[in-house]
Amino acid sequence: MPFKRLLMIMIFLGAVGCSSSSDQIAGKKEVSSNEEVQLISAPEITASSSSESEESEERIIEGIVPDQLSIPAINVDANVEHVGQLPDGQMDVPRDDRNVGWYEPGAKPGERGNAVLAGHVDNKTGPSVFFHLGDLEAGDLVTVTDEHGLAYDFEVHAVESYPRNNAPLEKVFGTSSKSSLNLITCTGTFDRDAGTHEERMVVYTTLVSE
Repeated sequence: MPFKRLLMIMIFLGAVGCSSSSDQIAGKKEVSSNEEVQLISAPEITASSSSESEESEERIIEGIVPDQLSIPAINVDANVEHVGQLPDGQMDVPRDDRNVGWYEPGAKPGERGNAVLAGHVDNKTGPSVFFHLGDLEAGDLVTVTDEHGLAYDFEVHAVESYPRNNAPLEKVFGTSSKSSLNLITCTGTFDRDAGTHEERMVVYTTLVSE
């Protein structure tokens, strides 16, 4: 659907996980203290099509509303903020760079589809929650827990970086027959003219079968 593709473009081209930061931190990334959120407008998300069969619906695992994110391999233990769209149609980002943001209009972690969590890579004083996201490897575990303590484990199967204007949007944000959780942050050289990093990093994970 056209509106869905516009929405995915808005999310990916924007400053998801990009935060005001120093010019360079530990020699790992070139960043900027003047980075600005730049998103394009998109219509609101609508409910899923009712044409799906009852049999298909029954196979969908019930997702959870995320409250905590744990990634032991990179020492991440973060609160989850619920983010959506700003009045001007832009995607919001976590207010606290120690937290991650779950894109609430999208899929819930655990249910069929691509749930998305975004986190800042750094700030003016140093690393933020997803600074070491690129250190994850296939097989590492990511755990999402709701406010009642129900937890789902996801296993990393790929870590990819894409030019912000040329990414596989359907793969990141589109529909999926699997229960997927994609973690996003900024990476690459900071483009001062564009006001954002040149690349987006995506860690692809899938729900661990019980």
